[in-house]
Amino acid sequence: MVDAIAVKSDVLFALREVLRADGFREVITPVARRADLGPGRRAPVDLDGDRYLRAMIGPALRVNLEHHPRIFEIGACFRPESPDSLHASEFSMLDLYAAGESFVFLFALAERLVKPHIPYKLERVSVAEHIREVFGCDLRTETLGDLPQRMASRLGLETTTPFKTTLGQFVEQELETQSKGRAVFLTDYPLGGDEPCARLTPQTTCLINRFELIIDGLEVVHGYEDEVDGEAFAARAKAVDLYDDEQALAWQAISAGRVPANSIGLGIGIERLCMAATGIKDITVFQQSPQF
Repeated sequence: MVDAIAVKSDVLFALREVLRADGFREVITPVARRADLGPGRRAPVDLDGDRYLRAMIGPALRVNLEHHPRIFEIGACFRPESPDSLHASEFSMLDLYAAGESFVFLFALAERLVKPHIPYKLERVSVAEHIREVFGCDLRTETLGDLPQRMASRLGLETTTPFKTTLGQFVEQELETQSKGRAVFLTDYPLGGDEPCARLTPQTTCLINRFELIIDGLEVVHGYEDEVDGEAFAARAKAVDLYDDEQALAWQAISAGRVPANSIGLGIGIERLCMAATGIKDITVFQQSPQF
C-alpha cells in the first residue's frame, strides 16, 4: 500500500530543494483574489470586499519579479467544475517565474524537477510536426490559413468551433493518447490555443515557446516563455477570452518598468506528479484530511 503522505512530502521537499539550490525564493500570494474572471472561472467566497478563490497562481506571482529574479510558490488552487478521479475541487500547484532566462533553461529545469519522481524516460513530441504530417501545413513558415476548419472537420466538430477548443481536442485525442506508459513533452504549439502569454518562437510564423508534459495520460507540467510584446499578448489573450484584470495589473507593472517582461514560467500539479510517480490514477489518494 502506498504511503500517500510520505510520497507527497518527499515530492514537495525535493522540488523545494532543487529550486532553492538554483537561487529561487519562495513567496506566498493571495488565495482569495479580488478579480472576478467571469462566469464559471472562479468560485466566490464570503469575505470582505467580495473575493474569489484563485484557479491558478499566475500573474500575482509574476509581479514579484520586481523584488527577486527567481521566485516560486506552492499553494492551493480551486476548480469551480465538478471533481472526478483526475480533477479535484482543491488541488496544489507549484508555479515559478525566472527573469532573463531562456526557453532552453526552462526545459532543463522542468526535466530536473520531474525526472527523479517518475519511472519513465523523458521524450519530446512536436505538435507542429504532427500537424505537418496530417495536414501538410508547416506552421514554422505558414500561417494558420484554413487549418482550424480542416482540423475541426477531422474531429467531427462544426467548422465554426473556436480554434482554442479545436486545438485542445486535437492534441488530447491525437497526441496525449501517445503518452500511455511514457512521459512526453509536447512542444511547438501553434498560436491560437489556450496559452496566449507564450512568446512567438523566433524565426517561425505561427509557433509559440510553450510545452506540456504528459505522463501516462496525465497532464502534469506546463511551461512557457513569456511574450515580451504587451500589445501582442493582449490581442492574443482577448481573442480567446483570456485577458482579465489580473493580466492587466501585471502588464501595468511591466509597462512601468518595475517588472521585467523577459521571463519564463512553469507550473506543476503536485497531486498529479504524485499520481504519475506511483501510477495511481486517483487524485483523492493524495488529498489529506478530505473529511474537512
